[in-house]
Formats: sequence, C-alpha cells, structure tokens
Amino acid sequence: MNKLEKAKEIIRENIADARCGLFDSRNNVGDRMDNLYYDTDEGLIIDICYGWAYFEVFGLSYEDFDELHKYYDSLINHYKGGTSR
Repeated sequence: MNKLEKAKEIIRENIADARCGLFDSRNNVGDRMDNLYYDTDEGLIIDICYGWAYFEVFGLSYEDFDELHKYYDSLINHYKGGTSR
C-alpha cells in the first residue's frame, strides 16, 4: 500500500473524530495533537486534534495531498452537507 492509500485508510477510519479540516502544516497555536500514524520508512505522519476535530498530514506530495483532501471532502459531505474548503 502506498502512502496515499495508507493516508486514505487512516482518514476513513477516524473521520468521525476530525470533521473540521485536513492540513499539511503544523498548527501554531499549541493545539494538542495525538499521533495516529508514524512511519519513518514511508515518511508519513498523521496526527489528529480531538479538541478541534482536524487532521494534520505530513509526507505527501502536493498532488497526493490535494487528492487526499478531495477524498476527505467526499467523506465529510454526509456529515456536514458541504466541503471543508
């Protein structure tokens, strides 16, 4: 399984806890982050902020992150009735 597919799997499994966003940069306000996935061989890190309900994903190319964001949006459509962008 490649990095993008692994990221999609983890996002899908945890979408109920993070329906407010998906980011590829660290928050700078000190939100508490919990690690969901960390693989140094793949270079993929996925963290979640349960308090504010969002994901941070690191290690994907811009193109893969864009695809992941579209996938994320498709998952939350039934929760929010719209997109996160």
